[in-house]
This record gives sequence, structure tokens and C-alpha cells, in this order.
Amino acid sequence: MKIKQAKEYYSLGILTGFDAVRDPLKPGNWMLVVIGEEGRSWTLATATGEVKSFAKLDTLVGEVESIAGHIGSLHISI
Repeated sequence: MKIKQAKEYYSLGILTGFDAVRDPLKPGNWMLVVIGEEGRSWTLATATGEVKSFAKLDTLVGEVESIAGHIGSLHISI
């Protein structure tokens, strides 16, 4: 899912959350998984359609804020 579509889905109330997941192809990096209604999920993609990978969680959180506005907390599960 590209960021423009994620913003649109957020404004329509279709998104229910976001998950930060370790990128298996780039050790140490993170992928942003966008969670939607009915258990659907998508990884955030670059403009070329590749999975977007983040070296720092701060950058990933910034991307979430660009989609959903200010976020109040971050939950990490193990």
C-alpha cells in the first residue's frame, strides 16, 4: 500500500492500526504494516511498489504520523 492510499483509507475510517515488524530481508530494519478492518493488512510500499524499510523506529513513527496525525502511544509486543 502506498502512503497516499493509506491516508485515504485512514480518512475513511478503514484503518484500525499499525504494526512495526522486523524486515527479514534487511536485518536491523523495520517494515510498517497497516492494519485494516476485518483483519486485512498491507505493508507500506515505496513509489515503485517495493516494501518500504526503515532503519530507525523514529522514522517509521514519523510515517505513521504523516498518515494518521499525532499518535499518543506506541505498543511493542514480543
